[in-house]
Amino acid sequence: MILIATSLVACGGNAVPPGSTNQNYGKAKSTSSPRVTQDIPKKSGTSASGSAGTATAKPTNTSTKAAVNVTGVAKSQSPRITVAIPPVPFKSIKAETLMGLSEDAVEQKIGEPEMTRGEGPARVWQYRSEECSFDAFFFPAAEGETRKMTHMLARKRKSADKISIQDCLDQVVKARATADAKG
Repeated sequence: MILIATSLVACGGNAVPPGSTNQNYGKAKSTSSPRVTQDIPKKSGTSASGSAGTATAKPTNTSTKAAVNVTGVAKSQSPRITVAIPPVPFKSIKAETLMGLSEDAVEQKIGEPEMTRGEGPARVWQYRSEECSFDAFFFPAAEGETRKMTHMLARKRKSADKISIQDCLDQVVKARATADAKG
């Protein structure tokens, strides 16, 4: 029991299957595309030695890529492949192209806002990503006219760090494209 606890502490509590090593230990997590590892199916009809017969001797070292089944026949494990999942493509919207557009036109470009707030004749729409909030301000040029976007604001959600309006808008559009792709 102490050996198990010591092993868990040594690997940082990360679950690693028996007989393998944690390839990522001590490395910073990558912000690149997620990765998937899967088995490559073996061709049927051949054994580890390449013949259809059975092996009579047991391998002495079972920690290699060969495993021994119940009858003592050596069978190699399926090779594994790791592939990157491509990021969801999104079309960047230039922030400056939104200025002067009506609420309907902005909704067609970005989508429905997560929150809408009215302040007199003005409207504020808020879009959010994991990292930032993007606010679009709409004002009518004169009473009774259609509201048009006259101002934009972007801020980080979890810190006081600054983020550009364009970077935040890109994150919002990318988050919406990812959500649409998932279903």
